[in-house]
Amino acid sequence: MSLEDLLFEFDNDSVRMVAVRKIPRIETSGLLLEGYEENEEFTVNLWIGRELVESGVARFAEEEIGSQELGRIHYMERIQPLGRLAPLPERFYQRVYLTLSSLRRRARGDLARIEAYNRLVGMFRDIVEGRVRKIVRLASFGASTDQVKNLAPEERRLYEELSSIISSWRSNILRIAGE
Repeated sequence: MSLEDLLFEFDNDSVRMVAVRKIPRIETSGLLLEGYEENEEFTVNLWIGRELVESGVARFAEEEIGSQELGRIHYMERIQPLGRLAPLPERFYQRVYLTLSSLRRRARGDLARIEAYNRLVGMFRDIVEGRVRKIVRLASFGASTDQVKNLAPEERRLYEELSSIISSWRSNILRIAGE
C-alpha cells in the first residue's frame, strides 16, 4: 500500500464530530450532510470533518491524540522487550495523522506551535521506527499469534507483506542448496 493510498484511506475514514452551532442540511453532487443541532454528535469522513472545523461549525470529538497520550505510548513502546509490541489505542495512526495535519496548519508562524509540532513528530518517528524494527524481526522469524496481536491494521498489512516476501525469498535461496 502506497503512502497516497494510506492517506486516501485516512481522509475517507469516519470520524466523530460535535456541532458547535447549528449546521443546516447540505446537499451537493452526491454528498448529503444532514442538518445538526448545536452539541449534537455525528459521523462524517475526515476530509469533510476538516472542512467543518475550518468553517467553525464543528469540532472533532476527541479524535486527536495529545502530547501526553503520545508520550505515554512512546514510553510504553521503548520499555517493551525485544520483539514485543506495546498495544496501541484504536485508530492510532489515523488519530496521529489528524493531530499532526491539524497542528501543522495551525502552526504557521507560531513558534510555540511549531515546537509542539516538532516534539510530536519526533515522538511519533521514534514509535514508528521502533515498531518497524520489531515488525521486520517478527516477519523474518515467524511470529506467534500472541506476538502479532498488538499490530495496528496498517502494521498487520506490512507484517503480512514482509512475511510473504521473506518466506518466498528464503524458499528460493534454499533451493540453491537443494532443500
